[in-house]
Amino acid sequence: MYRVAVEGISVGVTARGGMLEGLTIERGGRRLMPLHRAPWVGQPKEVPPDAAPHLGVLEGDFFCAPFGRSDDPDVATHGWPANGDWQRLGLDVGRDGSRTGRFELAQTVAGAVLTKEVTLRPGHPVVYQRHALLGGLGATSISHHAMIHVPGGARLSFSPKDFGATPATPQESDPARGRSLLAYPQRFDDLAGVALASGGWQDLRGYPWADGHEDFLTLFDPPEATLGWSAAVAAADGFVFFAVKDARMLCQTSLWMSNGGRRYPPWSSRHRAVLGIEEGTTHFGDGPRVSATANALSEHGYRTAIPLGGAVVVRYALGAIPCPTGWREVAAVTLADGAATLVDAGGGAVTVPFDSGFFGG
Repeated sequence: MYRVAVEGISVGVTARGGMLEGLTIERGGRRLMPLHRAPWVGQPKEVPPDAAPHLGVLEGDFFCAPFGRSDDPDVATHGWPANGDWQRLGLDVGRDGSRTGRFELAQTVAGAVLTKEVTLRPGHPVVYQRHALLGGLGATSISHHAMIHVPGGARLSFSPKDFGATPATPQESDPARGRSLLAYPQRFDDLAGVALASGGWQDLRGYPWADGHEDFLTLFDPPEATLGWSAAVAAADGFVFFAVKDARMLCQTSLWMSNGGRRYPPWSSRHRAVLGIEEGTTHFGDGPRVSATANALSEHGYRTAIPLGGAVVVRYALGAIPCPTGWREVAAVTLADGAATLVDAGGGAVTVPFDSGFFGG
């Protein structure tokens, strides 16, 4: 594991899977650790030997290419970026005191060389990540896989979305192994009313919303979107999580709701109050053969894969601030003049430093 640290923030990058590890933000006299770490990490005997390598180190955020199934029996779920070996290339120190850890994946993604840059800036409660796929053939699905832990609950909000949908099949269909509660497949207008398999509707803007379930859905950005954001107000746990993405490369937001719904190892019904807020471009994680060919989404203008060849650059930033008193839901995240401003639905606002040029070019 390699660690990058500056004033107010530090994070590790694991050699296996390139996971963000132990993100710690010091701000306003508070110490925030918003990202999730699976309870079995560091306990290899608790992970079945046939499990995908990324499960043994499941933590924080990681990059997937492809997202979900790989279509290759020799490549585990979420691809080599999440399961392979990351080598440190160096640490760059900027004149402003910023530090950038540079890494390269030992394996290739459909022939493409993948590099990772993780940048921290003094006083910024933000991790800036840049992934570059150089060369390669065909196309692939991609996604970031950020996970937060919110035992006290969280209120979710997002930049504008056209619609949401669940995939064709539930996460868990065998009652002996686990359960899913949403209806699969379905399309819905917003998270305020999502159909349940048992009938009726559920407002998913608050999480957790039920116990003992494993569910997944995707929210689709307008095709013309260039920037997007996601936010979770975890008032009881004392933080507001936010993420900003280049929507030209990451044009969807998938929600992985993992709240004790898997009974088999290593999950063993103990993986609770975990929410994946996963920014990507995919056809529900169905693998490159589906995501990179004509499908019901792409035929209506919604991208489900990224073409390889040349240079593909993916930019994504995540961070957290202490939750201000009375905050209930983020209504907007704006970037301007070297700052990001988070606005609460009640009218309050917090402005933090943000690299204005990160998404430029």
